[in-house]
Amino acid sequence: MNRIFNAALLLTLLCATAFARQQPTARMIDEFGGVAFSDMLARLDSFAVELQNDPGATGVIAVYPEMSDRLPGWFMRRAHWAKGYLAKPRGLGEGRVSVVNGGFRDAVTYELWLVPAGAEQPVKPLDWALALSRERNPLLFDRLIFENRPRVPEVEEYEDYSDPKDRHESFVSALRADPAALGFIIAYAVRRDARGYDRRRSAREKLSLMKLHAIGADRIKAVGGGLRKNRTVEYWIVPPGAEPPKPAPDSRPAPRRRAKRR
Repeated sequence: MNRIFNAALLLTLLCATAFARQQPTARMIDEFGGVAFSDMLARLDSFAVELQNDPGATGVIAVYPEMSDRLPGWFMRRAHWAKGYLAKPRGLGEGRVSVVNGGFRDAVTYELWLVPAGAEQPVKPLDWALALSRERNPLLFDRLIFENRPRVPEVEEYEDYSDPKDRHESFVSALRADPAALGFIIAYAVRRDARGYDRRRSAREKLSLMKLHAIGADRIKAVGGGLRKNRTVEYWIVPPGAEPPKPAPDSRPAPRRRAKRR
């Protein structure tokens, strides 16, 4: 009886080992930090070739942001730009490549993964609910600055290929992870703008998020911040119990005095 049992156990272990060897696994194609766009394009081109050579596989762009002046949302937007580049100019199509936030690191890191059909996802998404539970202050998630100078036509390969919905997907995902967290949008105007531009701009940004992501109006508050040197929009996440951020406008320049006519 023991011989039969041992033989059956051995056969089971051998079958399990053989199955494990046949099980496809994800493979990391590339890893890099905050490189220039030209370098990133070259890496994405090589990644696209790997995906084209394996039509049944999908791609994953894993991002590990760093907490810095550029803010976590900036790194996520860059990853979604890469996703759009692979989907459109490189011809992989929508749904072939996904983006995942793998959690914070001391230095920003991007990973490009090839995931064969049937393989497990290689990167576990960041648990935003847990991350926000440790925060006691509002988190400046992202900032868009529109400089006051004539727009220079961009080189075609640097155009924004990301889907409009993807640009703030990570911001909305963080809010959804913790129903008690609040989103805060602060917009700033410049001196030549009409009065109230900052309030109207923040309201438009809120409405856009509500339409694109089907998030409730009660989850996001939009306010005008006053004047700054450049038009700016900031996206904040306010953890439960934290005080909301206060607008920080630049001091208003003194108006020019007209010379009196004699």
